[in-house]
Parts: sequence; C-alpha cells; structure tokens
Amino acid sequence: MGLLPSIWLTIDTDDVFHHPKFQGHPKRSKSKNKETSISDDLKLSFSQFEKWHLCNLSMPITFFVIGEQLECNVFKSLLVNLLSNSKKMGGKITIGCHGYTHTCWSAFTPNPAGFKKDLMKAKMIIKKSVGDFWRSWFRAPGGYIAPWMAEILNEEGFVLDSSINPTSFLSIKSGKVQKKFRFNGWKAVNLAMKKAGVIERPWLTTFYPALPSCGPALHIPILKRFAISTWKKYSNTTYANEIDILNSNTEITTVYWHLLDHSKKKGTWIPPLSRT
Repeated sequence: MGLLPSIWLTIDTDDVFHHPKFQGHPKRSKSKNKETSISDDLKLSFSQFEKWHLCNLSMPITFFVIGEQLECNVFKSLLVNLLSNSKKMGGKITIGCHGYTHTCWSAFTPNPAGFKKDLMKAKMIIKKSVGDFWRSWFRAPGGYIAPWMAEILNEEGFVLDSSINPTSFLSIKSGKVQKKFRFNGWKAVNLAMKKAGVIERPWLTTFYPALPSCGPALHIPILKRFAISTWKKYSNTTYANEIDILNSNTEITTVYWHLLDHSKKKGTWIPPLSRT
C-alpha cells in the first residue's frame, strides 16, 4: 500500500441537546428539549479532551463550534481557557463554524435568507469570542449540506466546507428536497462548491464509498469495528497543515469526532489514532 494522505483532525462541539431528535430537523426532531446551558457530559468532555490534547500537541485540530454555545458563559469560559492553555503549550487548535444553532438547513425547503442570517450571526459571535483562532471554515449541522448553500457560504467569506459524508446510501439524503439535482446529492454539492470557489473536504469513509467512518459511526455497533480499523490505518501519517487544507490540489483525509465522545466510557474514550 502506498503512502496515505496527510490527516486533518476535526471535532464538532455539539452538546447532548443538539441531537437532531431534539432540534433542527423537520422530521427527526420529535422530542422537546429547549435546553441551552452546557451539559455535565460536555463539561467532563472538555476536561478529558484537554488531558488527551496536552499529550498530543503535535496534532493540529480544528473545532467546529455552534455560535449559540458561546452565549453560555460556562461553555465560553471552557473553550477560551482550552485555547489559551493549548497555545501556551505549543498546541495548534483552530476554530471553524458549525452554524449558529444546530439547524439542518439542507433537510428543509431551501431558505437562502435564513441560512445567510444564521451564518452572519454565528460568524460574528465566534470570531469575537476566539479571536485569532478563527478560520473561515464551515461544517453543516446534521451532517448534510445542499448545493444551494454553496454560494451563500462564498458570499459570507467562507473559503472551505467540510460537510460531505460521501457514502452511497447517504448521498440520496443530501439532495432529495431539490428535484433539479436528481437526488445526486454529493456530486451536486461538489459541483456547487467548485462553482462558488469553496474548497470541499469530505470525511473519511470505509470501503469507499459504502460506509461512514466518522462521528456516530465510531460508536454504532458493527459500524464502529470498521470505522476504528480504518482510522488506525492513519495513525502514523503526517498531519495536514493549513496550507495543505486550503490547497484544493492537495489530497488530505478528513476525520471528525464529537467533543462529547470524550465523556464516553466514564471519560476514558480517546480517538483511535495511536502513535508509534
């Protein structure tokens, strides 16, 4: 097997109540949960992540943060302290945008005005809170993005998107609300991003393009066996720097997990990227 591409580590900061079953999805959000304060699980996750991170400072990591979370003083304090401590120790954390709320925009009828307003609000609060750690990079809540969102990202100054899960059975879900894309979701998204001048960085999959390997797939029975095995293949690859990430001609592998994952197994879970 030849050399594997550099790897880009990314983390979504969703809290317990950001799950689509609670909010942000037109069909899946059936339970009522209007909580906005940080959960105890996410507090534990910050602590446990920082312990892992300080032992792995050579690993550059991008957090995709939900703007609304920074309206919670506890969350904001934990994030700002994490960034400060990491910087003092030589860490390399950057911050991207995961929307203002956890609204799965592509699952609704296209709403350019609503999405634009959401981006503007998220960008303002995140940039103000994290300063120089900010990057104009986007990840759509819910794991789906639609072609109509590409031009709005460009208008709001976003230069990169990392929302594509290029698995065969999920590709239908991305474009089904727009018949003109003939259900060819991910290909349509790629074309729209290219046309808008936004770099697209899809996630790692297993048995490409058959199975997801990131996020929830790391914990779902059966899927997690394949996902973890795939991640471990990248354990000793190089890490993508910002120049690589922003160069559309450079191949990189994007992986992501949730900050909340660090509360699993009583706070002992770590990403399956052992170093040798």
